[in-house]
Amino acid sequence: MSKQSDERGVGDWPAISENHWYTLAITSAIFTALAVLCSFLWIFADGFDPEKDVKSAQVLAPFGVALFALVTFCTAGWRGSINTRQANQSENEGRAKLLQEGAKLLADVEKPAHVSAGIATLGVLISGPDKGYAFQGMSLLADFVEDRMSENHSNRHRSQISGAMRSGEQNGVNTGREISFDCTNYDPDNHYDDDYVTYWNFIPGFASIQYKSGIFDYDIHYEIDNLDNVNFNNVEIRGWRPVNVDDRFYRCSFSNCDIGSVSSLIALRNHKEFEFSFENCDFSGCIIHVRELVEIGLKKQHNYYLRGRPPILLGFDEPIDWSKILLCEETKPDRHFLL
Repeated sequence: MSKQSDERGVGDWPAISENHWYTLAITSAIFTALAVLCSFLWIFADGFDPEKDVKSAQVLAPFGVALFALVTFCTAGWRGSINTRQANQSENEGRAKLLQEGAKLLADVEKPAHVSAGIATLGVLISGPDKGYAFQGMSLLADFVEDRMSENHSNRHRSQISGAMRSGEQNGVNTGREISFDCTNYDPDNHYDDDYVTYWNFIPGFASIQYKSGIFDYDIHYEIDNLDNVNFNNVEIRGWRPVNVDDRFYRCSFSNCDIGSVSSLIALRNHKEFEFSFENCDFSGCIIHVRELVEIGLKKQHNYYLRGRPPILLGFDEPIDWSKILLCEETKPDRHFLL
């Protein structure tokens, strides 16, 4: 036997269906009945001989036992497949009820406790083994996000939904949807507070996400450079470490971030005064691909690098006095109050 065949999983072998077990049980029973009849005729067709016929019966007895065992085995397999089908059907009905109940609770937005219960109910399906029901559960949560969180993420259920959809992604399920979070024209109420800002969070489970305006705040569960198909337009990126500033960003600003590299000026807000695009950021060891960035001072906004770990400007050999461009710090400063 080859090594490849030795490594085959149990799920790779052919499965015997309920109909196959039924056919095997009936066939083995008929064959056994015919074998018994033929044996009877062979032994007793010429009359009863106590000595000869007893010996013949003893010779055939083990074969009869084996045939009856085969019938019993096939019948047990058939009954087992019936029980499995019934159990699967029962589980499927249970999942359908969970989906229905979760959708009903999720729609009762006037009662936050019901919404939380609905998310938890759908979460059972989302993290479960049935990918079909997991996808439907994820889709219901995605509907809730699109309907109630497209302009801000202040919804009290956001964290719970993110956790449920994160479980879905870990389970290999994605809604395949594209979504845009845009707070450009968002007015939280008729008494708009000029100091109000919209904070965004990453919500998994979507094929692509675009954030527009607002602040994309740090999330301990993720690294921003590992978020696939996520784009930012005129967003403040806050607290992420590290961040590679590339074409995922358009006219964005960065505060309290560790900047891993800068390869696009289009990514920066205030295109002609992009020194104001960074605030309190650590450029230690940063790979800079655009010379224009080192031709301006970044000290005004308290950007810095740690001594012994200056940034690197690719493609240029002339020495650069980085202390004229950035603050040089001995240790990472605590400047969170500047945010």
